[in-house]
Amino acid sequence: MLNITFRWQLSQIPERTVKKHCKMCGKLSVFTDTNVRRHNSNGKNIYQYAIYKCEKNHTWNKKLAIYKTFSEHVVEVEEQKEKTSILSTIPIISLVEQGIKVIHIVLDDVIGKHRIDKVLAIQIEDWSRSQIIKKIEKGTIQLNDQIIKPSAQLSKGERISIFID
Repeated sequence: MLNITFRWQLSQIPERTVKKHCKMCGKLSVFTDTNVRRHNSNGKNIYQYAIYKCEKNHTWNKKLAIYKTFSEHVVEVEEQKEKTSILSTIPIISLVEQGIKVIHIVLDDVIGKHRIDKVLAIQIEDWSRSQIIKKIEKGTIQLNDQIIKPSAQLSKGERISIFID
């Protein structure tokens, strides 16, 4: 029986949220940053906005900066580089063709909260999330050699085992 092992590092980009009164909802709402930026020029000024959305998809433009159109007054903003997850996608069909029967994924580092079903749905090319949930419930996907719930949270040092039919 052929095995293959992947080593993953999971990290999470923090969600930027702001509690503020939504004019459309008429109440205090949580606005989430969509990571969309907008620029608007008015005369000699250039405005930079971050677009936020509430739960009901109402938008609010948060003013980030005002720039002058003169090039000597422009302040360059350094983009903050966040540590991204180091993950390798798993091509199930390709591995089956190679004769692989068991896939092990060792979690070297886990930052933030990650559900096993959601992480695997993103990283496994050939299976949908509903297929992954069925395989977790059936026991063909295990965490630390135990049958778990699809909503199980992942932690550092754990091992995911995927048994291919």
